[in-house]
Amino acid sequence: MANIIDYVSQTTASFSEEPLNRVDSLVFSWLAYTRIPEEIPAAEGTEGETLATICRQDNLLGLVAPVYDPRSSEALLRAVAASPRFGDVRACRSVDTWSREGEVQFSATTFVLPAEAGVYVAFRGTDDSLVGWKENFNMAFTVVPAQKAATDYVEEVAAAYPEAPLWIGGHSKGGNLAAYAMHTVKASTRDKILKCFDHDAPGFLEHASAAEGWVDDLDAGRIDKTVPEESIIGLLFDNNTRDITVVKSTHPGILQHAPFTWVVDGKDFATASAVTYDAYRTNKRVNAWLKTLNTDEREKFIEVLYKLANATGEITLSGITSTLKDGSLDLALRRLDGLPDEDRLFFMETIDDLVATLLLGPAPTKPETPEEKTEAAKDKMDDITAHFEDRLSKLDKYGF
Repeated sequence: MANIIDYVSQTTASFSEEPLNRVDSLVFSWLAYTRIPEEIPAAEGTEGETLATICRQDNLLGLVAPVYDPRSSEALLRAVAASPRFGDVRACRSVDTWSREGEVQFSATTFVLPAEAGVYVAFRGTDDSLVGWKENFNMAFTVVPAQKAATDYVEEVAAAYPEAPLWIGGHSKGGNLAAYAMHTVKASTRDKILKCFDHDAPGFLEHASAAEGWVDDLDAGRIDKTVPEESIIGLLFDNNTRDITVVKSTHPGILQHAPFTWVVDGKDFATASAVTYDAYRTNKRVNAWLKTLNTDEREKFIEVLYKLANATGEITLSGITSTLKDGSLDLALRRLDGLPDEDRLFFMETIDDLVATLLLGPAPTKPETPEEKTEAAKDKMDDITAHFEDRLSKLDKYGF
C-alpha cells in the first residue's frame, strides 16, 4: 500500500497543473519537523531556498534525527529532492523558538509554491523535549504561547503574500496551532485562507474558545481534519467525531499517529467510514475524566507530573523512556514521596480516577433535570451509533 513517500516519488504534476491537496499538506506538515541547517540561512529569510537544495544534504540524518522514524523521514527527503512537484518549492521564513522558562516550543515554515501557485504555512508538531510536551499538557487549562505565536505568524505571511492562495496546516500539535490560528486571525486574513489542514491534532477545551478574537462559526469545510482509524491524539479535547476524514493505516494503535503509516490512494488518502469503537470510547472516557477537574486542578496535576519528569534528570521524552530501567523511575517516585502531603494525595487520587475511568468508564450518575436526561439520551445514541459504524467499517475492510 502506498504512503506519502510513494506519493512524492510517483507524482509528477506541478502545483499549477494539480492544485494542493490534503496529501500534499501532510508532506509539508512533516517537512516542518526537519531541522534546516545553519549552512542554509536563506530558509530563514524571505527569499528562501528550494526543497531540492535543502533535501540534498550529505547528512540527512542531521535534518530528521529528532523526529519519529528517521529512516522514513530520510526517504521522504530524498524523494522530495528528486520530485518534479516538490523540488522547486521554496522554504522560507523558518522560525524555531524554544524556551524552558517560557514553556514554549514553536516552529513554523512557509513553503512558496512555484509559478505563483500559492503559499503553504506549516507548523511543526511536538518535538522530543519535555518542554514541548509540557506545553502540550498546558493546553488542558490555558492558551499556550505557541498558539498565540501561530496566529501572529499567519498574519505576517498573509500580509507578505496578499495576492497568493494561502493554506495552513500541521500534524499533531502543528495541526492544533493551524486550527487555532484559523479561529483567531483577523477576518480579512481568514478570508485569504483557502483551507486549514488539521492532521490528527488535539482539539480545544472551553478556555480556547473564550480566547480573544476567537471566531467559532467557520464555514463548513474550512478546517479539513484527518485522523487515522485508531486515533488517540487527534480525538483529544474533541467531542465531534463526525466532521472528520478517517484515514486507513498500516499500523495498529498509537503507531497510527505517524504519517508514514497513512495509506494514500492516488491524490488522496484511502479512507474508512469511521474511527474504531475503541478509539471513540477512549476519547469519550478521557474527556469525561477531564470534566471532573476544573482548570486549577488540571494545572496542578500537570505541574506535579512535570516535576516528576524533571526529577529523572532527562530533558527529552525518549530519554525518560529509555532510562526507566536504569533507575530514573525510582528518582521520580522519590520526588513524589517528597511532595507536600496535599499535593501527593491529590496527584495519586487523580491518577486513580484516570485509570478507573479509562478501564471502567465514568462513574454512573442518574440524570435529574430535563437537560441532563436529554444529554444522557444523546450520549447513549452516540455510543450506539459509534458501535454500529465500527461494525460497518470492519465489514467494509474485509470486503463484505
